Amino acid sequence: MKASSKPSPHTRFIPREEIDGCSAWRFSAMDGSEDAPAVTQASAPVTDSPSAAAALHDAREQAYAEGFAHGHDAGSQEVRDALEASVRKTAEETAVRMAQLLHNTKEHLQRSEEQISRHILELACDLARQVVRQELRSNTQHLRPVIAEALSQLVDDGLPATVRMHPGDLALMKGALQETLASPTPEFVADTSISAGGCLIESASMAVDATIEKRWQRAVGNLGLQSDWNPENADV
Repeated sequence: MKASSKPSPHTRFIPREEIDGCSAWRFSAMDGSEDAPAVTQASAPVTDSPSAAAALHDAREQAYAEGFAHGHDAGSQEVRDALEASVRKTAEETAVRMAQLLHNTKEHLQRSEEQISRHILELACDLARQVVRQELRSNTQHLRPVIAEALSQLVDDGLPATVRMHPGDLALMKGALQETLASPTPEFVADTSISAGGCLIESASMAVDATIEKRWQRAVGNLGLQSDWNPENADV
């Protein structure tokens, strides 16, 4: 069977110029109802009205103000924190320095009080030395209790005792001492090495130093001082 070479009218290409119009074709609903037309949502038109520009400007200003306020608050808080930290550190350092200053002041005051107390005590000892020297000159019987006490400290061995005294004291008191002292009466010896107001009592077994220098050292030693009697350099 030979195929026909005549083209089919349904297969001819239709140029665009011959088409007057066309529309999209769609299937109708099976139940005969027509579908509701599709609603397209148009984008909101952009308007250039003055009110919209003012609203946009106000929104920008508000956003700027809020951002500035937030930044200002954050910056202020950082400044306050830094300032508080600096003040706290300064206060702590000041407290440490004040505590050290008070400690040093306390030690200085304590040393000053000790020095003042010692100076007052030394001055009192100087005055006491002058009073004792004056008493030694005016009271010629001052050695009686001293010699009696010294003799009582000797060991009762029956051996004779010797009382060494300053020649001036011995000249004034020998007779009265011999009358008042119990037997056996000691031997009294004038000794220029013994200062006025003192005596040295010796026996074969022991000696009692009752010189004025020794008695003075014991007296001031009880006060924590070391001060010689040294009558040669003492003020009259």
